[in-house]
Amino acid sequence: MSIEMVRIDDRLIHGQIVAAWVKTLGIGRVWIVDDGVANDEFLKGVMAMVAPPNVKLLITDTSSINELCQKFDNQDRKTMILVKYPKVAQKIFQTGIKHRALNVGGMGANADREQLFRNISASKEEKQTLKEIQDSGVEVYFQVTPDEKKTPFES
Repeated sequence: MSIEMVRIDDRLIHGQIVAAWVKTLGIGRVWIVDDGVANDEFLKGVMAMVAPPNVKLLITDTSSINELCQKFDNQDRKTMILVKYPKVAQKIFQTGIKHRALNVGGMGANADREQLFRNISASKEEKQTLKEIQDSGVEVYFQVTPDEKKTPFES
């Protein structure tokens, strides 16, 4: 299996991703799935600057999910998929990828969200989506960095 991690992190690529997860998992490709970033040349440039030079970075909108999940699921290059929102992660798992775990690593607070775990917050709708993902047979867990213990999502 080539998809090694599906992660929700509203910051997408940042120090923890580059320094910890990519190295720990031996990631060769980081795929960001986000409609906003995919349509913003400035943000795409920022993401490219932060990505490690030895890792292929791909940024697409959600319309590419079905095609690329099937393609990457059967390739040798280890892929990490980064999304900002549970609904996007749900679409990824609905494609039937072999990887059956969702890492929730970063969802910041806002007026619609309440604390879910440490510095991770979610709205009622987002919590419901996480529950639906879990109910579909996907392990949903919190783990900000690889050296932390996994904490299961409890709906």
